[in-house]
Amino acid sequence: MKRKTRTRWIAGLLAAFMLLTAAGCSGQDTQATDPEKTTAAVTTGGETTTAPTGEETSAEENLPPLKLSIMLPYGSSEYDNEEIVKKFHKDLETYTNTEIEWIWYDLDMYYEKLTLLFASGDLPSILITGKSAEFLNAVQNDAFWDVTDYYKDYKNLNEITETVFLNASINGRLYGIPRSRTLARNGVGYRLDWLNNLGLKEPETIDEFYDMLVAFTNGDPDGNGKNDTYGLGVSSYAGTWDIMQTWFGVPNKWGVDDNGDLVPDFLTEEYDNALKWFRKIYSEGLVNPDFATYPAGDWDVMLRGGQAGASADVLDRFRRNQGYFDTEGIPAETMLVGAIDAGYGKRCLPTLGYADMVVISKSKVKTEEELKRVLQFLDDLGDAEMLDLIERGYENVTYRMADEGYYVMLNEEEKTALGVLTGDFRKGYNQLLPYWSTPDETEKRIPAEPVTDPVKLLEQQLYEEDKEYVVPNYGAPYTSPTYVASGTELDTIISEARLNYIQGIIDDVGLQEAKEQWKRSGGNDVIKEMNDLYHAAGN
Repeated sequence: MKRKTRTRWIAGLLAAFMLLTAAGCSGQDTQATDPEKTTAAVTTGGETTTAPTGEETSAEENLPPLKLSIMLPYGSSEYDNEEIVKKFHKDLETYTNTEIEWIWYDLDMYYEKLTLLFASGDLPSILITGKSAEFLNAVQNDAFWDVTDYYKDYKNLNEITETVFLNASINGRLYGIPRSRTLARNGVGYRLDWLNNLGLKEPETIDEFYDMLVAFTNGDPDGNGKNDTYGLGVSSYAGTWDIMQTWFGVPNKWGVDDNGDLVPDFLTEEYDNALKWFRKIYSEGLVNPDFATYPAGDWDVMLRGGQAGASADVLDRFRRNQGYFDTEGIPAETMLVGAIDAGYGKRCLPTLGYADMVVISKSKVKTEEELKRVLQFLDDLGDAEMLDLIERGYENVTYRMADEGYYVMLNEEEKTALGVLTGDFRKGYNQLLPYWSTPDETEKRIPAEPVTDPVKLLEQQLYEEDKEYVVPNYGAPYTSPTYVASGTELDTIISEARLNYIQGIIDDVGLQEAKEQWKRSGGNDVIKEMNDLYHAAGN
């Protein structure tokens, strides 16, 4: 619903929350001081709320709640019967005029389930997906709404930048709302205390990085007298290798060759050089040997548990690790590096400026009118009230206001004392947030504490500094029909070849044979179609 009912929502929130704590919830009623938007008490069904006076109620407010099914990774329905979770659901639904069925899967199972759903066509109203071959094929089969001609009609969604639009689009059309992310987010994190224990300098080049991995593996960096550490912690998440291969001059998925044509990253000499280095550090035992089957969702276990001293991932992950060390009283220090120079200067694998898309299925959302209501729902999630509810929760239940005027999240002991037994009951819901907001909505948010933590400050510094080092994906806006039809099989050929080469299962000849198999299996058609689209766009 529109923001005209914001006062009503806050009043209802305050009344309902008295069931949980006398402290209540805080919210700033920006309408209360506006003489044109005063409120009057209204009693319906024995429940007193407030309703705006002095203005007409929009047609949308008179509509019944929009029924949605939403499938997300990371979260859980384990605590749905707890009062705080029931209240959270009710407040979110009241603000957005919805009734929501939440469908949760853990990270690994989520993407397996997506594949099955794409094949069956029995999709929830909303789900999260990337531009996988399965998704592209589903788009081609008219499974999802094209939102290109609609999203600019919504104040928050209209903040989507042109760069992100191009990266998220499929040949110029947008089939979902991209979730905004920092562009230069990837890098390296390592145990600075281990480095200092071994008397090494902070690595800037690939040789120095290699020396650090050797020392972390063989030099007893934790001083326990045991040979029980690895230099580089890697899981089945392929992004670690993607980030590192960029250092070696490898394109970001699609590069441009000397003839001005698009070329896949794995058909370059630089790709082969990067894989030789990966194979070297694996064969020397500098990487945990079970990386290919190590659960992606358990990535942090190695670094937090002291089994590995470094890895490549999003920088904020390493900052969160430092927060874990501090909370647990573990005397560890984390250092962040945006990029390592492997002879090509600093190079950073960027995000696309977004992480997956919130997509809307036609199997559940059947009409244009329903589509517009779903887009309004997603737009509402960019309002300050919803961002604060999902990210911060309730005052004096999940956070408190400091005397200095900013919020502070409560620790587990403080929440338990208030009767909140569900831990982080909001976990997973942020996966739904598009994170596009107008400056006005951003300004209205509950103030955050000024950053003083040195790791967080370094993280923010690297986000800015590394923008000039990001490597563009020149093929991002284009979609090959052959890839839509056969992309999963094509991707598997290359991803398996990379894993097998790193582990020594195949040699140089086997790697080249895999590339030729990719070409024969439709890869040559993909290259031609991508270049036709690329050059037709004036490149």
